Parts: sequence; C-alpha cells; structure tokens
Amino acid sequence: MAFGAGLVSACSLPLGAATSFLWRLEGRVVAAMMAFGGGALLAALTLDLVAPALAQGHHFTLFIGFLTGGALFIGLDRTVNNFGGFRRKLSTSLHHSRRETRRRMRRILITLDDALDLNGLSRAEIRSLAEDIEPRYYSTGSQVYREGDPADALYVVVKGKIAFRESGDRPSDPALERQLGPGEAFGAYALLTGSTHCTTAVAVQPTMGWRIPEASLRRLLGESAAFREAVGDWLRQPRVSHYLTTQQRLSDASADAWLRDAAALLAGEGRLPDARPVVRQADAFRRLAPHLDRLPWLEGLTAEEIDWLALHLVYRRYRPGEVLFAEGEPAERLFILEDGGITLADAANRILPSRYEAGDGIGVRSFLTGVRHTVTARVLRECGAWTLRREDFERLLDHYPDICDRLCAYLQGPVLASYLRQRYNLDAGTVSDWRGSALRAVKAGRTPPALLESGVESTRPRGASLAIWLGILLDGIPESLVIGASMTSTGISLSLLVGLFLANYPEALSSSQGMREEGFSRARILSMWSSIMLLTGLGAALGKILVDLASPLFLALLEGLAAGAMLTMIAQTMLPEAYTRGGPIVGLCTLMGFFCAMFTKVI
Repeated sequence: MAFGAGLVSACSLPLGAATSFLWRLEGRVVAAMMAFGGGALLAALTLDLVAPALAQGHHFTLFIGFLTGGALFIGLDRTVNNFGGFRRKLSTSLHHSRRETRRRMRRILITLDDALDLNGLSRAEIRSLAEDIEPRYYSTGSQVYREGDPADALYVVVKGKIAFRESGDRPSDPALERQLGPGEAFGAYALLTGSTHCTTAVAVQPTMGWRIPEASLRRLLGESAAFREAVGDWLRQPRVSHYLTTQQRLSDASADAWLRDAAALLAGEGRLPDARPVVRQADAFRRLAPHLDRLPWLEGLTAEEIDWLALHLVYRRYRPGEVLFAEGEPAERLFILEDGGITLADAANRILPSRYEAGDGIGVRSFLTGVRHTVTARVLRECGAWTLRREDFERLLDHYPDICDRLCAYLQGPVLASYLRQRYNLDAGTVSDWRGSALRAVKAGRTPPALLESGVESTRPRGASLAIWLGILLDGIPESLVIGASMTSTGISLSLLVGLFLANYPEALSSSQGMREEGFSRARILSMWSSIMLLTGLGAALGKILVDLASPLFLALLEGLAAGAMLTMIAQTMLPEAYTRGGPIVGLCTLMGFFCAMFTKVI
C-alpha cells in the first residue's frame, strides 16, 4: 500500500513533464498551481503527521526530528547545488547566483583593473558594496558598452571572455584584439577619470559577469577614507596620465591639469572631476522630441520627460558605411535618428524597402522584446543618432509612470505579437507568456524581460543532467518518508495524497520547460521523472517498514525527521519558486490549498 501510494503521489511528475511538451502554461498559472499544492501539503503535514505525534506526548522527540530533518535537507541541498543541481528551479538558480556573488566579492575587489589596492576597506564597506552588485549575462555578440558610451560602472568577468575592439568595428584578425577572462575586471580607468569609453567591449562567448554601479563607488568615495586613499595612490601612477593622453586624446597639459584638479577635489570634497564628458546634444534633442515617430510610447512627452531623455541619451555621428547594429547581434540599444540616411539589409544582403527620417526610432521592436537583430542597419549618408541604452531605459520607466502606461498599451497591441510570430516563429503560447511577464515588469517600473533570457535562446549554462536529477531526487526524499511515516492500518490520508499529487505536477511542469531550454531530449526528461516516481514508491515502502519496526519513541523521531525535511523543502524551494514566477497571487493560492486540504480531512 505504501509503495502504491508513493507511485500515485509521484505519477504527476511524468504527467507534468508530458504536459510541458504539448502545452506551455503561463508562468502565473504554474505558480498558482505550485502554491496551491504547497498549501495543501502544509495542511496535510500538520493534520496527518505532526498532530497525531503531538497528541501522543512525544514533544521533545518530535522537535529533535524537526531540527535533524531540516538540517539534513539544507546540507544535502547545498551539496547538490554546488555540483549543478541548482539549475532544477529558477528560485534555486537565483539563490545560488547571489551566494556566489557574496563569496567572491573580496577577491573581485582586489582584482579591479589591477590598479586599486582595496585591502584597507572594512568588512561593512565591502558588504555594502556587495549588496549593489548586479549579476549580468552576456550572450555571444553582446556589447557590454560601446565606444562613446558613458562610463557608469565597473565590470568583472566571472565566466567567459570579453574582447575590446576599436571604433565598434569587427577586426579582420580577432586573435589580435585584447581579451579578458574569468577573474579579471575592466572599466576602472574610464569611470574614475570621468571619461567616455574609447573601445567597444564585446562578449566573444557566453559570459557571466558582475556590474558594480558608479553610484555605489561614488558613495563609497565620499564615505570611506581608505577608498579615497586607494584612489589617490592610483591617480599618482604614470599609467593614468598615459591613459588620458593616448586613449582619451588629451594633451599633456590638459592631462596634468586634470590630475591636479582630481587630487584637490578628492582631498577636499571626496569626488573626482570629469576628464572627457559624454556627448549628449541635449538642445538638439529637445527640438526634435515633439516629432518622434515609430515610438508611440514616447509621443506627447512632457517638458520634464524630454529634459530627462536629453540628459541621458548618448549622441554620435556616423560615417557612410558604418553599422548601427548587425544581423545576429543582441538588441541592447535603441537608436533615434537625427538626420542622414539608414538602410536595412537581410542575410542575403538585400536592401529592404525601409525609409527612415529625422525622429524615427530604429531597432525598436527587437529592443523591446530583447532578441537578436534579424537585419543589418548600415549608414547610407552621414548621420547623427541618439542611443537609448537598456540601463537608461530602465531608469526612464522607473521615473515616469505615464511612459510605463503608454508602453503597456503598445505591448498589448498586435504589433509586437505579430513581429515575434513572423520573424522568430514563436508559438502563440510563448508570445502570450512573454507579453504577460512584460506587462507586469513595465507596470512595476522595470524593462520587459529579454526573450534571449527566457526562451528564444537559452542563456543558462548547460548543466550536468546527473546533478539536476539528484536535485529533483532530493526534493522527493522527504515526500517518500512522509508517505511511509503516515501510513496506518486503514491506509493513507486522502488529503496528504492529494496535496503531494498537486505539488508534484506544477513542479515537473516548470522544471521540464527549463530542461527543454537546456537541450534535454523528451525521452531523457521523461525517464528522469519516471525514475523519481519509482524511487518515491520504493522510499515510501522503506519508510513504512521502518515505521512498523520502530518503537513509539523512535516513530515520533522518524515522523519529525520526515516532517522537518518536507517543511524545509516547501519553504526553501517550492514556495520561493512559486513567488518568483507568480508574485503576490501565491499567498492567496497557498491559503486556498491549505483550506482545501483541511476541508477534505474534515469530510
């Protein structure tokens, strides 16, 4: 009976995997199902496992079992995650990324451009800086920054490789370009000298990195005497003067004057001046702003919104033959044309019948959806253009709710949905899922999620299938123990069985979608879930044997062990995963699951 109950509770695992092959549910639906199952499990554990043990008076033994079960699950979960098992869920992936960020922070600070000696920073200052780190993924061809962009962050390569190219063009011999690998940092010279970037940084392979915002370092510069001393020592190095004269094209006199001003401002006010400010052409944009076209969500801007854009857009002149973006590059910036002419060409180098004039947006749809460009935009006649970078776009949405409302209306229209279906052959379910996520993000003042990160092209590193399988098995071990421990002569509680079934189905559904994106075949996914189902049945049978042989005191310990591990699993993996995917709806769904399981028990 225990073996059969284990199979029934876990048969929803391969069923959920099979469903993911045929039907792509919206993330909120999966999250709601997962939260409902978690609530049902919480009620079933309370009523069918914990309450009977408490009624028998084994309070202390049950408490010891709780702690032991929870500690065992946490320890095993961390071990499995370190070998790649964290990839089984979105929530475990995010937690692993944050933990790795904190663990490597001190080593990274020391390696920043091999220029700043930050050993004098206190633990509190390092911790404060670590909290501001932004993990970033750069797919092949992604530009971390472009020549002429403002230097507003420091960057660290965690995994992968970054190349630096002159004038934004692809070199004829990639072997000659400067490249950085894991553990190396870049961007300090341009940032600390207040200059624009003089090269283009491009990911030449899938790259994981960290971005440390300028605001965090500026704040640290004003608050930390140790950091000011380190920056002062850095300013006195000959390489800084060499950088200003050779890379930023300052004269020797201008470089010396800037270094004197920097030393004085650093000592007196705790800040640094700008050596070569970014080109904005703010007045020209203010004149053009009322005539923006092909950008419905930027029409009818207020004077305040126009001023904000004028002070954040990056301006550049382009010569005939230069490329704004190339086919296959990730769309990470939007261009607003001032004058001149642009042509679009496809893979066969055919000129497309597109005409762009002053005020037109170029690359708008690919920028909003976060995909790779399907055409190349080349300069036909000399032109000027403003660039809206993705990080500035997010700040714009965070500042101005009216623009968010207009963008939501644009997202709900047919233009982007038709574009994704025709250009990228995405099915209606994928498009609908992305649009729902995009609307929620924009309403919260964030940029729409990039499709490169969520389905069109997998950006998650391919993990070992064994590690993922072990992670899934670890989540199933407490389940099998609970089934065995709760079996009585009259059978197993229906509410517990229903709760386990409901919790397993959406877990398999969401995890299988992620496995498909990592390249797992359908046969492999089904075999992994089916093996977990079989092992759950065997574990339940083994748990029942242990229960039958145990004394009442040991039985209370075993029940506490199973319940502690299961409760820890629900709190540590199931509910965080549901909230990550579904947001506030999870609370109500968990409550409804708890109520339904309790009502089933009463009946």
